[in-house]
Order: sequence, then C-alpha cells, then structure tokens
Amino acid sequence: MDIPDRILIVGLGASGTAAARFLSRKGKTIGLADEKNAAELAGPLTDLEGIPFTGHFGPHRAEDFASYPLIVLSPGVDSELPVLRRAREAGARVIGEMELAASFIEEPIIAITGTNGKTTTTTLIGEVFSRAFGGVFVGGNIGNPLINYVAEGKKTSHVIVEVSSFQLETIETFRPATAVLLNITEDHLDRYRSYDEYRQAKYRIFDNQGSRDFAVLRKGLDVVMKGTPRVLSFSVTEELDEGAFSKNGRLHVRMDGKEASWPRDLSPLTGVHNTENILAALLVAHIHGVDGQVIEEALTTFRGLSHRVEFIRTLRGVSFYNDSKATNVDATKRALEGMEGGIVLIAGGKDKGGSYRVIREEAGKIKALIAIGEARDRIASELGDAIPTYLEKDMAAAVSLAFAKAGQGDSVILSPMCSSFDMFRDYKDRGNTFRRIVEAL
Repeated sequence: MDIPDRILIVGLGASGTAAARFLSRKGKTIGLADEKNAAELAGPLTDLEGIPFTGHFGPHRAEDFASYPLIVLSPGVDSELPVLRRAREAGARVIGEMELAASFIEEPIIAITGTNGKTTTTTLIGEVFSRAFGGVFVGGNIGNPLINYVAEGKKTSHVIVEVSSFQLETIETFRPATAVLLNITEDHLDRYRSYDEYRQAKYRIFDNQGSRDFAVLRKGLDVVMKGTPRVLSFSVTEELDEGAFSKNGRLHVRMDGKEASWPRDLSPLTGVHNTENILAALLVAHIHGVDGQVIEEALTTFRGLSHRVEFIRTLRGVSFYNDSKATNVDATKRALEGMEGGIVLIAGGKDKGGSYRVIREEAGKIKALIAIGEARDRIASELGDAIPTYLEKDMAAAVSLAFAKAGQGDSVILSPMCSSFDMFRDYKDRGNTFRRIVEAL
C-alpha cells in the first residue's frame, strides 16, 4: 500500500493505538481523533507516550479531518459519520486498521466472521494450526489487532483473524485465502439501518477472493458473492457430498474424493452451535492439509472460552454459568437450546435494536427472567407475558434474586442478549463481575 506522509487515526481503542505506534515507527505524521475527552482516554494516551501526534478529543469537527489524505478507522467507529462522508467527498481515502495491516501481509490469511461463534471458531482453528505448523498469529476482532502482526515483523505460516462486520465495512483489497461465514442473524441494528445492510457488510469477506481461494459457509446461507472462491459448506443436519457434516455421532469431512471422520464426543464443547463451530474448523484444517491426528489432539484438548456458557460453580444444587459474551439474542437462544430446563436467566444491557421475542421459543425451560440494564423494560415488554420476569437495578441484586428463584437441580445463567456498555467496560468486565458475585454467595 502506498501510505501518504500524513494520516489521521480515528478511535483510540486497541486497534487505533496499535496503528498509531506502527505508523509512527514508519516516520509518518500522525493525527488522532476520538469523541471521548482526554480524561476518558488517559489509558490509551499513556500507551502512546513518546509518539508525536496532533489530536482533537471530544466531538468531531470537520476541520480536524480536512488535511489528511488517508484516514484509518478503529472498528467501533461508524464509517458513515458525517465528518467521514465529507472527508471522502474532499478526496480522502478512508480504510480500517485491518485493511491497513492486510496490505503488508503476504502469508495466507484465514478470516472468520459470523454473528455468533466466531471467537470460539477462530481460537479452535488457531489451536489446530499451532499444533500443525508451529506458532501462528491469531488476532483481529478477537482482541489482538492485526496490525500487531505486521509491527512485530515475525513471519508465521498462516494468519488467523476474527473479522467483524464493522471491520469489513472499510476493506478495499483484503483477501483471505480461506474465508469462513458461520451464520447471520439480527445484530447491531443500533448501527445498521436494516438487517439486509448488516448482511451485506458480512458478505464483503468474499469480495476480493479468486478461484484459488476458499469460502466456507453454513449450509443454507443465501450469500451473494462478488468474488469467485471455491465454496464448501458444513451442516449438522444434512450429509454432504462435499464439505463437513455430522452423522451418527461422528464429524465427517469430504473433499476431493477423500473422507476423514472423528467422534463428536472427542470435544468437550457441547451444543449444536459448537458442533457447527467445530465442523467449520475441521473443514478449514482439511483445506490447508492438517493431519488428522493433529486435529484429533486439538479437539480433545480445546476447552472453549471464558464468558461463553462457562461453568462457575454449584451451590446448594444450583449451577451457575457465565455467558456474558452472548451480546445478541441469537447467541442467548443457542445457549438456552444447549441446556436442560429449570433455567433462571439474567439478561439485559445496552439495547442493540433487535427483537427479543425469539426467546419465547425457549419459554418452557425458563423459570424466571431477571432483566437489568438499559434494555430491561423492553425485554420485559416483549417477554414478560410468556416468562415470569423481574426487573433489578444491578448485577448483585440480579444474582441474589436469581438464586432465590432457582431450586435444586436448576441453572442460573448470565446470557445478556445485549452489549455491556451501559454498565460495564466490556463483556469481560460484565462476566468477571458476575463471577465475583457468584463466588461470594
């Protein structure tokens, strides 16, 4: 990529600060912009000590964007902000941190997106490939910005990256050797004007792929692609002539006239959603020539992720689970589908615009719903006539009431259906708070 001398970075999250450090080391003149004020950005600004920059912190002003030929966005920044539209009209190029990083990468990129399951699948693929090829880079939306791989200067056999719809909005040439689309359900409708606009952002993962690249899709997804990759599917319900599928307790991969299979119970991950995640990972591994024994070892040892239907403890016959990473309704529904009845659900947070009514399909399992956060009244209005619903002010009160409503053999699960930013720093802070309260009971 031809990088101009003056670059504006918008958003001082992990991606923005990593991009600023990288570009500064390349001798570029850096500008910074963030709608938070300097006091709120004390942590990121401390990380950037010693790096020269000009910046404006607070509400965006058009004049701060006017003199930069290249603007690099962090994933959380809406690419359709009025100041960005005006900058484009004036001739500025607007890309994301991931596009910037990928332009420096020659190694095969494996990119995973989807509404749910992408972090589990990305991490599992990373585990498989680390065993097969030695150290690989695993990052992106999972928490380690892709630009860090470029900045470190260490080469690995493969680059495995979790990709969000926000990151895909700002790609130009990003081209994964293998692109995975796990699923698409309503999400981020507080950011997108429609579900279709959200889907179109996800589909961009395939835009620049050619005939030597691979697209891995859940069977049945109706995807319109601009690129021309070889398409392979996975399914938990249908035996496939080519692809990955589940049958009679085994996981199968068929490709190019060859077939391999593994017992499903090798993996400690439970639930249909995790079977889909595993099938996608197996198919990716098979595409890239990973040995079957290596795959088996990785399946056996991979224990899943914190904050994703994570067992905490059993107290007086009540089991507690932390599913704080369920930041949309479909993720919560999938978690509930994998659990037995007798559930007390704690949900709520910052509303993202989708409907909660699909949870009514699991109403027979749910003894009580404790709603918290900004979305609690809306959750109660959509579910309260089907599920006994109670409103609480904070996590401590919600856990106390949930424990009181649960009986011997029941489960209490925090599975919020919402983002965390009304009450917590992020989903990890929310899950850790829940864990501390539960452990103190």
